[in-house]
Amino acid sequence: MSDLLNVGSTALLSLQQAIATTGHNIANVNTQGYSRQRVNFDTLPAQFQGGSYIGSGVTIDSVERSYDQFLTADVRTRTASQSGLQTFYELSNRLDGLLADPAVGLAPVLENFFGAVQDVANNPGSLPERQVLLGEAQVLADRFHYLDSNFRNIDAELNGRIKAATGDINALARGIADLNKQVVQATARAGGQPPNDLLDARDQLLNELAQKIGVATFAQSDGAINVAIGNGQPLVVGFTAEQLHAGADPYDSTRLIVGAASPSGNITDLSRFLSGGELGALLDFREQQLDPARNQLGLVATGLAATFNEQHRLGLDLNGQPGGDFFLPLEATFSAHPGNSGLSSLNVAIGDATALTGDDYSLRFDSGQWTLTNLGTGSSQTGGGPFAVDGLTIDVLGAPSNGDAFTIQPTRQGATLFAVALKRPADFAAASMLRSEQAPGNFGSGVIDGLVITDPQVLPLPGQVSLTFNPDALGAGIPGFDLTGIGGGPLAYNPALDGNGKTFSLAGFDLTVRGNPEAGDVLSVENNSNGTGDNRNALAMGGLQMSSRLMGGTASYQDAYSNLVADVAVGTSQARSGAATESILLEQARAARESVSGVNLDEEAANLIQLQQAYQAAAQMIAVADQLFQTLLDATRR
Repeated sequence: MSDLLNVGSTALLSLQQAIATTGHNIANVNTQGYSRQRVNFDTLPAQFQGGSYIGSGVTIDSVERSYDQFLTADVRTRTASQSGLQTFYELSNRLDGLLADPAVGLAPVLENFFGAVQDVANNPGSLPERQVLLGEAQVLADRFHYLDSNFRNIDAELNGRIKAATGDINALARGIADLNKQVVQATARAGGQPPNDLLDARDQLLNELAQKIGVATFAQSDGAINVAIGNGQPLVVGFTAEQLHAGADPYDSTRLIVGAASPSGNITDLSRFLSGGELGALLDFREQQLDPARNQLGLVATGLAATFNEQHRLGLDLNGQPGGDFFLPLEATFSAHPGNSGLSSLNVAIGDATALTGDDYSLRFDSGQWTLTNLGTGSSQTGGGPFAVDGLTIDVLGAPSNGDAFTIQPTRQGATLFAVALKRPADFAAASMLRSEQAPGNFGSGVIDGLVITDPQVLPLPGQVSLTFNPDALGAGIPGFDLTGIGGGPLAYNPALDGNGKTFSLAGFDLTVRGNPEAGDVLSVENNSNGTGDNRNALAMGGLQMSSRLMGGTASYQDAYSNLVADVAVGTSQARSGAATESILLEQARAARESVSGVNLDEEAANLIQLQQAYQAAAQMIAVADQLFQTLLDATRR
């Protein structure tokens, strides 16, 4: 009887635990990250009786979760990728909307400004048109400031989100480390049996961590799991959670970097190594979209100010005075690393704004020489300085120490500092400094067809410059112009060969002669006195709108801004497509994991019925054993 009773009791106890496990599955059907658990039965050792081995019942070998580490890892990877791309897309879409919106973009105000320049050219002696021009110039400056202000607001928002994401990552890392400790302790207490619910809870925290940052996990033999981020930076090691720190950028106190803190409190910047998840997307967006957009907008502002000022200085205002700066001249900005120990400093000048690229640069001193690196292209050059690159002249001053470093941002503050320098409408230099004419007694068709000021510093002219055509100016039968009033003559000019136009460069100006002059014909150049009705310099300034003056002569102002809009739009489109694709892949990965680990209520209900019937049968076995025992007792009483 005892054997039958033991078999029945082990069956009841084992089935009771199996029913409880099935109920646990049903209860957690909606629990995020829960893995279905199943009971593994094992036969108890048989006993040798009466010449045979008689079974002694059943026991629970283990309760394990339905789990596939590869499917779980795939979900975690897809989570980090989808979260990052979605965050990148949302931010980039906002930036794209700001730049492309005709109501707030730069294109319409650029058009209005140059339209006002053309209005002055149409009526150069009128003050109202000049006043409108100053007003449109201020609207243009305000639009630069508006766009730049929005960029800086987005940058400030990124700081807040970076700080919050860093805090979330640290909290999740502490939670994972704590669960590591609980898992190890629970496993040891259970003789090596895994604590399934704790493992699910840890996996859930890892998924939440993947939403914040891309992670790599490494299982340990004791049941703990180590977590690394970036290029292998440990975040969780056993029971210890390392902490990320969000601190001020040493080159720019208005923005945050993310890294590990040394015992002295200094932060080692890991930003460039962190990828995936929300934090990786925030850092990528700042580096790949926001900073280039600010630099490119600053490039337009810096180039516009420099080239428009250059042309404006070649003209005369209503009072006959040379033109000054129309816009405030803009200079490159740079910052020194606060850890610099030497006495080095920089002098950075924009020598040619048309050659600027919008890239930033780093300058570092090591092993007795400086290394200048373009942060956009990665190209570098070494030496003792000064350096000339992309329109910049960088002069190194003072005595450096190894490790001294600087960051140079030629256009980052261009839009912030863009301003109108001209105050009075009468000071707009619409007229050219020089004018040309043909002598009334000329018989030929020779004319000065173009007159371009090249160096206003040598003007005004000391007197009239005359070009007298001489068929033998450079020798018998070699025609040209005898030049008086300025050095540089005679000038070779053969009407048969040069009649379509030939340009000569003289001190302070270039002139183009066209046509077929006769012997003795005189062409002259003189200072433009009383030129209130002259519009030639205004026309030249208006022509800047469509000329390719920026980025090495490859782009106009509008082209440079359009390139900025296009670059942001392409990045936005790629992020949108990537986010949509990753969302689909993430759902597929989750579905694959659920097919293995998810709770199926129909299956669990069927299991419950099967276990219930087995439990009833085991209970009946106990009842039979009891009846047999009672029968035996009744027989012995006789």
